[in-house]
Amino acid sequence: MAKARETWESHWGMIAAMIGTAIGLGNIWRFPYLCGKYGGASFLIPYIILLLGVAIFAMMCEWVLGRHTKRDPLGAFEKIKFPFGRDIGAWGVIGPFFLYSYYIVITSWVIFFVFASLEGLYFGKDTEAYFALFLGSKWIFLVHFLAVCLTSGILALGVRKGIERACKIMIPALFVLLIIVAIRSVTLPGAWEGIEFYMRPRWAGLLDPETWIAALGQVFFTLSLGMGAMLIYGSYMKDEWGIPQNALAVTLGNTSASILAGFAIFPAAFALGFGNVIGKAESIGLTFFVLPKVFEAMPGGHLFGGMFFILLAFGAISSAISIQEPAIAWLKDEVGWPRKKSALITGAILWVMGFPFILNGFVKGGIGAKLALLSKMDTIIGQLAIPVFGILAIIAVGYFMGNRGFDEMNKNARVKLSHTPIRFWIRAVVPIFVGLLFILSLIKILQSNGVMPVILPVSQGAGFTSIGITPITIVMMALIAILFWGGFIYFTARVLIVERDKQRRVARGLHHSD
Repeated sequence: MAKARETWESHWGMIAAMIGTAIGLGNIWRFPYLCGKYGGASFLIPYIILLLGVAIFAMMCEWVLGRHTKRDPLGAFEKIKFPFGRDIGAWGVIGPFFLYSYYIVITSWVIFFVFASLEGLYFGKDTEAYFALFLGSKWIFLVHFLAVCLTSGILALGVRKGIERACKIMIPALFVLLIIVAIRSVTLPGAWEGIEFYMRPRWAGLLDPETWIAALGQVFFTLSLGMGAMLIYGSYMKDEWGIPQNALAVTLGNTSASILAGFAIFPAAFALGFGNVIGKAESIGLTFFVLPKVFEAMPGGHLFGGMFFILLAFGAISSAISIQEPAIAWLKDEVGWPRKKSALITGAILWVMGFPFILNGFVKGGIGAKLALLSKMDTIIGQLAIPVFGILAIIAVGYFMGNRGFDEMNKNARVKLSHTPIRFWIRAVVPIFVGLLFILSLIKILQSNGVMPVILPVSQGAGFTSIGITPITIVMMALIAILFWGGFIYFTARVLIVERDKQRRVARGLHHSD
């Protein structure tokens, strides 16, 4: 008799794990850089539109596919008889390997900077040179090994004892630390200029196709869509938990962290004279050699720098866990290996796969040369490979599962989605919109590498002129607070209430679904 599949133990544990899957370097490292590059709210508005109009439905489709089949990506696509299902599903296992191989290297940088901040090792130094020196030092090997051991060790413990238990601790701690750093940032003298940059839309940026392309890639990246992780986590969902409301809670929770990260970075950067760097710095430089300068100039910089990198480490590890999980699930489901053996073997392979990105840090030259391989891999995976798998999951649910998919989506949901409009949106609007942006993204990448002539304009950035706090900035802040922070608090409270009521019913010996 086949062993029953693991499930999340509690509703809150599932929400924490799903948010933990989504929150990571994409929120606190990648989102602020892209938001700064494309003009603050000029990037934030397309990001929100794509989040609520595309990404939340892609997330629901991956959960539907996972929970309905109770399988890993290979088995899930095969079970619904998707053409070349096992070949398509293989990307949900292989793709995360390539993503993890460089993601865990960046995670190791974060771990190092926790200690560097608390000890003040970069204080009084050229932080860019300090970071470049670190990339070519022996310490990178040690912290890389530590990062792999942490994620593999948590995964070896299983869904409930490992992933769920870790995220129950890490995710609340991440939000608390992020709020503390954000409060410190916005209360610095001159911080309002950074808030104005962050919250005021510039119409030139909103009309730039490259802004929308970047926003789409970031939405998929930050929500861990197209990586197989959400599909796997969906397979651990209990049938009595409704998908739409939980998808909304996770999406709002993830975006709440991104927006908080922006309030932690932009106000402090402008207040301390680094505003001109925000739109120009490389994504990794923004965190690893610009922010250390910010912390150095802040009162209590050791403490706030240490806290920032601790929370970034929490987010990075929780996301790294989800990226490694599809391979472990495949070895358990298809090969029959136990979880601990699967975690050990995949961890060892991924540890070795990180060496090319580590060794690239020993080449001569500046930061760009030392991170060239990592940057190229991030572009290929983040802007091309991940959206493709996401589209396939949407097509699988919309066309190949048919009514089964939409029934699964509405199973035990408190607010059910109407079949006709949701079917049209998932079958037609979402794939067409994502497909169009994917094609534009592919053209931009080919142009930038000289493979094809320039046919799309090169982004010139949104530009920014400080004119004081404008009414539209106040309106944006109010909308953000109500929609994301208010919405996240509301839906999370609903989850906790359901959890509490369930425990009371169990204590009374009653057995019925939520």
